Amino acid sequence: MTIKVFDTHVRTKTSRYLHFDVLIEGNDTEKAQAHARQYLLEKGLTDEDIAQSECRFCHVEPGNPVVAQAISQQGYYILELQGCQED
Repeated sequence: MTIKVFDTHVRTKTSRYLHFDVLIEGNDTEKAQAHARQYLLEKGLTDEDIAQSECRFCHVEPGNPVVAQAISQQGYYILELQGCQED
């Protein structure tokens, strides 16, 4: 499975910074952005909480088994990079 990686940066109105990648099988930017919004909702952040956000295609990589399984089950995988863990 070939994975498309969408680099995502979000700054909240309270200055919290989140950096994560949305990994999907296709090259559908709108789908990646929808998965990013869903992830943020799961983190308790709504559109009203967001001051600035960006989700853009970054690169292609081969999928490892964990990522491939998640994509097969839910359509995407989130790779948390910065600021995503609650303190």
